[in-house]
Amino acid sequence: MGNRVLLEDSVVKDVRTILVVMSSFAVAFDRESIIQKLLLVYPDCAIFFKTTSGKTIGSPCPEKVDLLIDLTGPGQRQGLFYSKKLRSMARIAAGRNAGLFRKKIYNKIFDEKRKDLNLSEELILKESFVQKKVFELVGVSMGASAQMTQDKSKSVALELPPLKIN
Repeated sequence: MGNRVLLEDSVVKDVRTILVVMSSFAVAFDRESIIQKLLLVYPDCAIFFKTTSGKTIGSPCPEKVDLLIDLTGPGQRQGLFYSKKLRSMARIAAGRNAGLFRKKIYNKIFDEKRKDLNLSEELILKESFVQKKVFELVGVSMGASAQMTQDKSKSVALELPPLKIN
């Protein structure tokens, strides 16, 4: 109940256009799932995607957007002042504490450099956790619908009874 209240409080008002800058290290969520989750919170909005290098993914992005969700993390290749350019495009900006300027110029920041987080060393697990937290900054829950199971493809045949030969 408490998490739901926090998510509803984080929703940005009057959003018609959203720009999502995808992480170049790992994509924890595919475009379709991001679109679906964003439309649940922000119905009737147009969603655009870019890479960390500024290339458009899908339809071209307008010069001004209402909401920027920047998933670019520390150490990911990006132009020196690209975050300032992104910030100038958006009314509200949310992202990760990466690079020189984001902590000062973005409206909402998730600081993954905090010592108390104890993030996993596994890249995809770390990226998944951090990207979920960035989406939560703007009121979007990216909860997993299922957990991955252990791969048993190499051992399942060893557990079967032997074939009878007549």
